Amino acid sequence: MPNRMGVRTISLACLAASSGGLLVSCDKDKLQGPAAEVKKTDVKLDLPAVPAFDLPPAPADGSRTVKELRVKGRKLLDTDLTVHGFVTWAYDCKTAIRKPEESDKDLQARIDEDPTLCERPKFYIGDTAQTPPEKSLWVVDVPRPYNALEVKRIKKKDRIDPDRCEPDEKDKSKSICPPYAVGDEVIITGSFKTSSPHSERNSDGLLVYQKMKNVTQNYESPPPKELPPGAVPGPTGPGQTPPAGSGAPPAAGGKAGAPATKASPEEAVKKKG
Repeated sequence: MPNRMGVRTISLACLAASSGGLLVSCDKDKLQGPAAEVKKTDVKLDLPAVPAFDLPPAPADGSRTVKELRVKGRKLLDTDLTVHGFVTWAYDCKTAIRKPEESDKDLQARIDEDPTLCERPKFYIGDTAQTPPEKSLWVVDVPRPYNALEVKRIKKKDRIDPDRCEPDEKDKSKSICPPYAVGDEVIITGSFKTSSPHSERNSDGLLVYQKMKNVTQNYESPPPKELPPGAVPGPTGPGQTPPAGSGAPPAAGGKAGAPATKASPEEAVKKKG
């Protein structure tokens, strides 16, 4: 008990000196613990400004903006709508699956032999051409040309699928396969969903393609063709092959196949780089 006795002795000495009228100064600092290591500072932190969450003004044509769908699109899920924006990224099969030093001829031969190497056409759109992919909207189930195996196995009169076009269509204005490139201004109508008929998925929402107007390339989707009586389009039709590819923009391996959840836009950017 030596420590307690020492404190008690000092306290009693101070008390005795006070009661006896003596002006004795007791050093209280000796009874205090160590000083705190944290000290006040006059340095002012230069914090970044709080970002604005204001939505851009609604387009005059009545369409939606990409930011609106990203911020409060939940209430618009499972509805058909039109989005006005710019293409910020586009999937390109040949770029995604090309092997080092592979020639164009060898690459095309590999695709013709196995069309499932390619994923279904898809692209991103943003409110401006400079919108980064991670802040863009995913547009999926875009019409594609019939592949080499389909052309070989299906007679032209039976190639009537509403989501496919002839690969050698001369008049592109009559083709349902839309032209698009990064930077193009587009107006797209589709269904805003979290999954698509071709098994693309995104919990933040994606746009299942229906039709498009490409302002930059002066293209507008033609009206759908009427099917002949008794015609059955799609995978149940004569000689059809399964849908070519699904999944997110270029992922490691580049092999399309089983349904997949959309990878983050950052992965698409890394793959492109």
